[in-house]
Amino acid sequence: MPPFPDEVPLPATFGDWHDLAAVNLGRAEKKDSGARRLVAGLGMLLLTVVGLNMATAPLVVLLGGGSAGEEADTAALVVGAALVLGTLVWWFWYRRDWARARRLRHAWSRAIRRPDVLALPERGTSSEWGTDPENQSVYRTRDRAELVNTFGFRSHGGVDGFLDFLRACFYPVVLAVGLLLVVIALDQDDLAGTAVLLPAAVPVFLTALFATARAWWRFGDGMALIALENDDVRRWTGWRVLRGQDEPRAGSGASWRRHGLRMLPVAFAGVLVLAVRARSGITTTEVVAGVGIVAVPALLIYGSFLVRDLAARSGGPGLAVHVLSDDVPPPGPTSVPPGKTRIELHDGGRVRVGGLEATARALISGEPRALASRRHWLVLDDDSQVPFTCTAVGELRRQAAEAGLRVL
Repeated sequence: MPPFPDEVPLPATFGDWHDLAAVNLGRAEKKDSGARRLVAGLGMLLLTVVGLNMATAPLVVLLGGGSAGEEADTAALVVGAALVLGTLVWWFWYRRDWARARRLRHAWSRAIRRPDVLALPERGTSSEWGTDPENQSVYRTRDRAELVNTFGFRSHGGVDGFLDFLRACFYPVVLAVGLLLVVIALDQDDLAGTAVLLPAAVPVFLTALFATARAWWRFGDGMALIALENDDVRRWTGWRVLRGQDEPRAGSGASWRRHGLRMLPVAFAGVLVLAVRARSGITTTEVVAGVGIVAVPALLIYGSFLVRDLAARSGGPGLAVHVLSDDVPPPGPTSVPPGKTRIELHDGGRVRVGGLEATARALISGEPRALASRRHWLVLDDDSQVPFTCTAVGELRRQAAEAGLRVL
């Protein structure tokens, strides 16, 4: 596997760093999300099920669940236990570097977003596989006649992101099937019936559980990176608008539509529960349970935003914000130390944030988020920008407009 980005010295140009990062990201992706892992996982699951099935029957006899006079097959018990133990030892040896691969993938996918990397000079030539490195950063194309149409950093020789998407969709279905098999196995009337189903149900459930967690980590990390890239487009489009080089972008649509799409996986789980129970007849309690699977997470998500919105408004003058470290070279001479503070907006564009008193001329807001706080940039008169997050988005933008700032 490749080293981490902070272990690699900066090259002479941005293009050289881009090529290095693209190759190393591809290597990390292959380790973290290659198709070979699917085959290895399926083999582990099959060998574990076979071993458990071999060991379960004699174990049931030893526990007194067999027929009268039946003797336990000790050889099958020993071979089955050895097969399970050997498979698990091999499996944990095989996956010993997976956690490091995930961290490497996260680090290299964001490697060209560092301020010291973005400050490197242009190389002037395309990569050997035909990619123009400068077209992979909105920040570096902000002065062009148009922003780049295809933004974001892509690996070279890595995996297709569609495979991660399929995993994120398929593994939860397998998890639901495994959970259903466990429930059915535990619901059997006798020990022998349970012994037939449980050795297959438990490995399927546990394998799908951990696979789902890994798949959703990949999917969530990818969505977080896309959100950062969308923020870049909003930020530097707003910067161009202030300079007269561009027009404001249209809004992203009603918030209920965005949140509704993100609730689809949760809604699927509720529908699945109702569909499984429909064969034996659905009671009122089961309907409430199925609806609750959808309603409770939705209420928690919306409720958390309401609580955080109220918390940002209370506690003193202005609004509570979290000033961030900027991920680009400083665009102006003024800066605010990162950390939690409050922002006050007054008439004439006068602002107070983190001990700084200055005059601002615009507020640029980033991409709306489903779970995380939305990012904003306060543009000062000296062209400096103060990046921060604030949970009271509507109130912040309202106060900025009333203070005379241009809200983008």
